This record gives sequence, structure tokens and C-alpha cells, in this order.
Amino acid sequence: MEVINFSRANCKNCYKCVRACPVKAIRMKNDQAEIVEERCITCGTCLITCPQNAKTIKSDVERVKHLLSEDKDMAVSLAPSFAGIFSFQHYSQIVSALKKLGFSAVYQTSTGARLIAKDYLKYYNDKTRPNLITTACPAINYLVQKYYPDLTSCLVPVASPMEAHGRYLKKVKGHKEVAFIGPCLAKKSEIHDIENYGIDAALTFEELMKWWEEEGIDPALEPIDEQKNGFCDDANFYPVPGGSYKTIEPFIKDEWREFIEVSGKENCMTMLNEIKKGEFKRTWIEMNACAGGCVNGPAVGDVDKGVFKRIKNVKIFARSSRSLSGEVIDINCDMLPIDFTKHYPPMPIKIKKPSEEEIKRILEATGKYRPEHELNCGVCGYNSCREKAEAVYNGMAEIHMCMPYMRNRAESLSNLIIESTPNAIIVTDSEINVQVFNNGAETMFRVNSADAIHKPLGLLFDDDDFRYVSKTKQNLINKKVNLPQYGIITRQDIYYEREHSLVIGIITDITSQEQMREKSKELRRETVETAQQVIEKQMRVAQEIASVLGETTAETKVLLNKIQRLLIDETSGE
Repeated sequence: MEVINFSRANCKNCYKCVRACPVKAIRMKNDQAEIVEERCITCGTCLITCPQNAKTIKSDVERVKHLLSEDKDMAVSLAPSFAGIFSFQHYSQIVSALKKLGFSAVYQTSTGARLIAKDYLKYYNDKTRPNLITTACPAINYLVQKYYPDLTSCLVPVASPMEAHGRYLKKVKGHKEVAFIGPCLAKKSEIHDIENYGIDAALTFEELMKWWEEEGIDPALEPIDEQKNGFCDDANFYPVPGGSYKTIEPFIKDEWREFIEVSGKENCMTMLNEIKKGEFKRTWIEMNACAGGCVNGPAVGDVDKGVFKRIKNVKIFARSSRSLSGEVIDINCDMLPIDFTKHYPPMPIKIKKPSEEEIKRILEATGKYRPEHELNCGVCGYNSCREKAEAVYNGMAEIHMCMPYMRNRAESLSNLIIESTPNAIIVTDSEINVQVFNNGAETMFRVNSADAIHKPLGLLFDDDDFRYVSKTKQNLINKKVNLPQYGIITRQDIYYEREHSLVIGIITDITSQEQMREKSKELRRETVETAQQVIEKQMRVAQEIASVLGETTAETKVLLNKIQRLLIDETSGE
């Protein structure tokens, strides 16, 4: 079931999410990032990383509101990391704020950690299992199931504290429906796993805080009830690294296993790789996908407490709760009619392996013909050019995602255009020293670029216009400039480039056009002179035969004078 993805409108193709994803479950298609559900472990790293906040998250809030509006009996299973996130003086204030939203009862999910402790002990003492992995984190379970399927036998086949708690609240406490509230996005996916039935909806702390804000509820302002102390047990430590081990440690009689705590996705993957290599035996490994444990989950919301402050607050709450009277679960109780078994079958990801010839073809498409062309810069999101080529082969990446290649290509195209144009393109710095001198400039001014670069432009021609543009930062457009020393007439467009304080001149040789204009002008001048001679001759003849032609001669004179004036006006306008 899809829980998270990206919105199409906001994606800017920066590939930051691809770089951050520990399992490379993000496909780039048509310049749009999208999460491939079957590859995703729902850790939420990509959504935290996205600088555009281009995230979409499946929310159960409206569904929960609807159920509560129908007076449904819905209890809350509250993740113990709440103690590190919310501001409050007493646990009862959190309970009061949640009940104001319509929930019938509030319990702590850490009860579930205590409920499964006996099952954990059973597997801890099973010496046929050399390495065992425990976790409250569905992202770790998905990581093992999908990317380390050979190690699924290491996962303790017991439900998570959340799922165990939900089963308990339904079967023992009698609640019809249960909503989990915590810092984790993966829980939204876990509640739909096969075998799970304890939790009906999963909300995040981020969603809860927004809901409280909409309703005008502030937990810190709720009344305190000293009698409501919630769950009082060491299991309240489980959202911090090493916390879940505390729930069974007092009951371990034979400490024959080494306990190892690992948090952070990269660290967990390193540990799994080492287990595959056989480097560990007789270990009890607690894994958390989030560095620092659940208190550093991806959906804690906008909190002003750093992760270490959150860990400290959880520990303070857990220690203080042990001295209070409240709900207690007996680990040795056999009366609970609940089976907490949960299986984690392998779900291997099918990734096609390209041949060496196919990798070579993909690499060559981005100008990588030899090993030294493979920069392995990681900008595309993959650790190496070959890894990215494999992603292209599997439809997870696009050819043009190679930034160095696209930059070089853009620069090559720009250089090609600059060097191919017959116009002279000259770029100077603010001191009017030449920085760029293209082929057109070499031809026009009969100077090699090597001799012109870093030299004053004034050595070639009058640079007053360039200096004017540099000083005023105003462009000069379509100015005709005669350069007699080169025997040319030019049209100059000079621009100021503000970001780098450069002056860019585009100079076009218009000598031939000007010569054509002069020829045309001379032709019209000769036509005027000829017309004048015709008029004078006609007038002499007209005087001799005036009596015969009468007004017709006068009309001819008027017409010829009009032609003459038109030609004179056109010539003078040149």
C-alpha cells in the first residue's frame, strides 16, 4: 500500500532524494521523482531531505475524525517517544488533550513492549539461533525482507510493540478500534501487513499537532490529574537506542549472547552485511532505522528540541514513571489469551543485472568511453557511474541525469555557437581587458585570440563605448561604428552582465550593406540630375510650341517637378 510519494508540481529534479534514499527506491521518470512502492522501506528519509517539501503522505486523520463523529469507541496507543516531543508537565495533560479530540481512552504503546518481553526471552534462550534481530521499526523489517531476504530467519518472529498493544487493547480491554499515534511513517504501512489486526489507523505526531492546532488545544494548558500516571515500566525506554533490551534484561538468567545496538539506516545495512559475512555469532541485535531511535522519527513535526534533548526527556519520563503507581504488566502472566506471533517472510526485490556490453553502451551515451571518464561524483544520486548505468537499465534513472555530462554538453553547444558565428564576440572585464575573443573577432580584427586575451581592448580599437557600458551599466544597441583602420563599418550591440561584471560586445560587419546603400544613393542622385536636365529641355521646347500644347505642357512640368522632389527628399534622407 502506497504511504508516501512526491507531488509532481514541486519536484525540481535536484536528485537530493535519490542521493538520500538508502535503498535507491526512487525512480526518475520524465524529470519527476516517484517512489517505487515494492522497493520502498517507508523510512521517510526522502521526504525529510526534499528541499521543495514535495511530499504526499497518506493520512488517516479524516477517517479517524469520521469514526469519532459516529461515537465509535476508539482508543489511542501512544508511542512513548511523545515524552521527548511534546511540552507538558504531567502525562495526564496529554491524555486530556487527546480525549478532547474524541478518543475514549489513551494508553502507552510501551505496554506492548512489556507484553512481548516473554516471547523475546524465549527466542533469546534458543541456542539454535545464533544471531537474532529485534526491532520495533517496520522499516528495518522491510529492509531485511526486501534487500537481505537470506537474513529473515534472524528476525524474531514476534509482533511489534504497536501491533501487540493493539491486540491487547481489543482482546483484553475490549476496545473496538485502536489508533496508533507516533513519530513513524512506516507504521502507516505496517498496520496493513498480513497477520496484523491490532491497529486500525496510524497517525503521526506531525498530524496530531496540526489537529490540535485546528481545534485550539494546547496540551501544556490542560489540567493536571495526579492520579493518571499511565504505564509505569522500564519499557518506556524503548524509543531510545538500547531501550527495548531493558525490558528483558532483568529476566535474563544466562547472558550467553552479546547485545549490540545499531541505529541509523546506513549503520544497520553495514551490520547486516557483516552478519552475512559470518562475522557475528551469538548476538542479540537491536536495530532502529532512525539514528537516535524513534525519538528522531521522520514525522515528529516542527519541534524546537534537538534529538539529544528528546532522548534526555524520554529517559527522564521513563525513570520518573517507575516510581509512580499506574498500569503494570506481569511478564510471567500466562493468562493473556493473545498470540503475539508475527512472521516476516522474504520479499526479495527483482533487479535485472545488465551485461558488461549493456553497461558500456549506457556509459558511452553520456561520454564515458574509458574508466577515467567515470567521475563517480554522486551528483545523480548513485555512488558510481556504473551503479547509475544499472539504474538506467532497470528503468530507475534517466540517461541525462549525469550533471557533468550535461554541463559539458551545454558548454560545448554554447562554445560551438560562439565560435561558429561570423560576428565578432568580445567579452571584457570591468577594466576593459579582453576575456573572450571568438573566431569571428580573429577574422574581423586580424588578431589571434591568444594575442588578444587579457590585453586592453583599446589596443584594437576605440573602447569608449565599452567603458561607457561598464560605467553606466546601460546597454548600447544597434550603434553604427566606422573602423577605418580595418576598412570596415560595424554595427555594435554592447551589453552589461551584472552577475560577473562583464561587458559583452557583439560586432557585426555591415560594410557590404553600407556599400550597397551608397551605390543606391548614388544611383538616385544621378536620376535626380537626369530628371533636372529633362525638365529644363522640356521647358525650352515648351516655350517654342506653347501656343500648340497649351495647358498640357504645364501639367508635364508639374509632374516632372514632383518626381524630382521625391528623389531629392529620398536622397537627403539617407
